[in-house]
Amino acid sequence: MTFLMPVVLLGADTLRFQSTAFGTERMVIVHTPTYFKAASPAVAMPVLIVLDGQHEWFVEPVVNDIRYLQYTHEVPQALVVVVPHADRVKEAAGVDQQAMLTLLTEELPRLLEPYHPGDYRVLVGHSFTASFALEAKVLDPDAFDAVIALSPLNRVERTLPALAELLNHRPDDDVLLAVGGTERTKDGGHHASLMAVWNALPAAMGSMSIREFPSAGHTSLPIIAFPELLSTLFMAFSLRDSLAPVNDEYQLCGPPPSPVELMAQVDRSLIFRGKRLPWEVPEINGLASRLWTGGMTDHVLAIYRRGAELYPDEYSMQWSLGEVLLERDRPAGEAALRKALQLLDTEMMSGSERSQLKAEIQALFR
Repeated sequence: MTFLMPVVLLGADTLRFQSTAFGTERMVIVHTPTYFKAASPAVAMPVLIVLDGQHEWFVEPVVNDIRYLQYTHEVPQALVVVVPHADRVKEAAGVDQQAMLTLLTEELPRLLEPYHPGDYRVLVGHSFTASFALEAKVLDPDAFDAVIALSPLNRVERTLPALAELLNHRPDDDVLLAVGGTERTKDGGHHASLMAVWNALPAAMGSMSIREFPSAGHTSLPIIAFPELLSTLFMAFSLRDSLAPVNDEYQLCGPPPSPVELMAQVDRSLIFRGKRLPWEVPEINGLASRLWTGGMTDHVLAIYRRGAELYPDEYSMQWSLGEVLLERDRPAGEAALRKALQLLDTEMMSGSERSQLKAEIQALFR
């Protein structure tokens, strides 16, 4: 059996809309993984909201970090929403702050409905927008499950104590802060003031933490600190594909539970910080591969039936389901393989690669 691991890339949709909060046209950019188009509505991905979208020097490294960490399975597939600002100071710390909060908490969710978003949401900001992100969590605690704040300073003497109190009552929420080096030419303008507030906080702060990055300057902090904070936030996700473990010879370490119990274990493993993160294509293929090598055909069939339900338009799911079904229900197996052939025609790949994959599928009919 061929276990295909799709390369994770990001597409982008630019959404222009009339913002009631601002009384003018606004724009957000929604990045989606390539196999997002193959997913059913049941695949509700988390939402990562990145502020300061008008700054390419900031948002491009952040989006690329997300892309790479998704590829390496450090962070989950997600809807990455980039929010540009017309005036970042007014919208993050001035007269338009409430309008920006309304845009994020009321207008943005309606815009994202066609993407079937999940209910886990992360807000990311830098400097002024990092301070705004912290205040947004205080003002509307249910709007965001986690905040990543890179070198905040504005009004932190108020927001950090309020967050410490808030997070003591919300164990599934996270606030991760970062600050650069102490030198004036690094992040010295923010470091001393921020750390003075931090060091005065009570010992119990729930899931709020700060990390210092001595080598980082104020504007280089995002590219240095953001991947560390994001991978820390999703550590439990990166470790969850541990069902049916194998040894160094890729042999099962022990007999797996029944297919029914295995799928129940899968469902339980998808819970993250009180919410649910979807089962992903590489995880599906990885678990199936380990069990197929161990001769557990019933388990593999249960896995790929679920996989084809979640990703009905992913050709590799239909291919794998069809191949394992051929021995049990040949008509159903051939139907899945025919769907895989049809789906291959919609994939962006070279003609030679498509022809090779089709030949491999067609050989199964014989």
